[in-house]
Amino acid sequence: MILYDGWKSIFRVAIMCLLTYPFLVVLLRFFGKRTLTNENIFDFIITVTYGATLASIITNDKVTFADGVVLLVMLTLLQYIVTKLSVNSKRFSDYIKATPAFLYYDGRFNEELMLKERLRKEDLRSKVRQQGLNSFENVEAIVLEGDGSLSIIKKADVETKDALEGVAEKWGGN
Repeated sequence: MILYDGWKSIFRVAIMCLLTYPFLVVLLRFFGKRTLTNENIFDFIITVTYGATLASIITNDKVTFADGVVLLVMLTLLQYIVTKLSVNSKRFSDYIKATPAFLYYDGRFNEELMLKERLRKEDLRSKVRQQGLNSFENVEAIVLEGDGSLSIIKKADVETKDALEGVAEKWGGN
């Protein structure tokens, strides 16, 4: 039946929630805050996977609590290994993480990169407005970060440019 299948399934969902959710919280606390940061696309994928996995454990009666525990531990362990490798190996980190790049810098738009990343000037204008700025004259740079977010660097904030270090220009052959 679609609306009600008996108390057994409702009881199972409630018990699985009471077991699985606290287990995931403890597991993530044990492995540290880095486990759920969204520094790159891999981190985003693992975060979404946690949600999908938790939902499957709770709602799929073919997945036991023990199966769910193993699945969550394995996902967390793999995430831990990948982040540990990316911290300890620049080569591995470069492979896993996308390099931030300028979409706008020093009064110029990087049209080639904007086209590649499917961004329009209007998208950048919107982000500039969200920062409370009314003109690109107040913007030193707009950076497409490795996690896909946009960072706006205001001209007033640019006494030293050390935060822009490591941003790839990727500008017409640069």
